[in-house]
Amino acid sequence: MRGRRLLGLATIVVLLAAWELAARAGGNVYVPPPSQIAVTFVHEWFSPQFGQEAVPSIWRLLAGFVIATIVGVALGVAIGVSDALYRTLDPVLQVLRALPPTAVIPVGILLLGIGDSMKVAVIVFGAVWPILVNSVDGARSVSSERLDTARNFGFSRLETIVAVTFPSALPQIFAGLRVGLALAFIMIVISEMVGGSNGLGYAILSAQRTFSIPEMYAGIVLLAILGYGLNALFTLLERRVLAWHLGSTAVTR
Repeated sequence: MRGRRLLGLATIVVLLAAWELAARAGGNVYVPPPSQIAVTFVHEWFSPQFGQEAVPSIWRLLAGFVIATIVGVALGVAIGVSDALYRTLDPVLQVLRALPPTAVIPVGILLLGIGDSMKVAVIVFGAVWPILVNSVDGARSVSSERLDTARNFGFSRLETIVAVTFPSALPQIFAGLRVGLALAFIMIVISEMVGGSNGLGYAILSAQRTFSIPEMYAGIVLLAILGYGLNALFTLLERRVLAWHLGSTAVTR
């Protein structure tokens, strides 16, 4: 494991060094060397601008993702445990999940304007479908032996959902959450670029329009760092919550 990490780090260093040499040799103003981007990054984002641009993006992202999680998991499990609901709503869900999330941004602007409510709403729309669909599949894939055991112990329907169905569906729910988080990250950037007055997407697009090229790259680097950090935190949470599942999988293998 440590060897793979060192190899990955060495690869990044080599790529950055090659970029540095190529950028300095080529002299293309649109492709600045990493050293210049790093200096600009420190100047731009270790400053009050972080609070003005990055914090609003993070807040919108988390708000939209939390709402999508609550709606997607609750509705998905409810649909998954009810054959009638599943047969009724599954065709609608399949149509809506196929709709590109970015296509609803113009509708969101028309209905909600360009404020935070629009951005949170489009994040919810983009992130909720993988969460919902995976929750449905997880709830429907619970083994009949577990459900029969719950009935034999006299569990009510609600107790069965809480104590058996939901925990059994968690691995698939987390798979949907991972995809939903990635989509939420994409949607916040696009929504701020299309209809925003602040945020990381707006800052990057504004830098591009004013030919502030190092600033544009610095914003992209910050997005990469935030995305990596959020994914690392999510992975840590997943390992803690699904420790029982990962352990049983390892034993099976």
